[in-house]
Amino acid sequence: MRGNGLFDFSNKGRVIRTVLSHITMLLAVLVLVLFVIDRVNNAMEFMTSQLSRWTIAALAFFALITAVLNIFALWDNPDKRRRRRDRSSRS
Repeated sequence: MRGNGLFDFSNKGRVIRTVLSHITMLLAVLVLVLFVIDRVNNAMEFMTSQLSRWTIAALAFFALITAVLNIFALWDNPDKRRRRRDRSSRS
């Protein structure tokens, strides 16, 4: 029996998109926390530190990769995929 749940690792593309989405979300939360802390205590200078710059760069990189992979996943028509799968299983 093949599952369609969260732990279905047979679709590697979906697993990669899921992992990248989680990494992007964690980095976004980190940047927001640094921003709020920086607004509360300006002396910490979180948003101007080298660590924050690298975190924002990583967030931008992972957001770009995640967006591109999701666009490609949405671009692939599921009906066309289903017809191809049905044709190949009949053969």
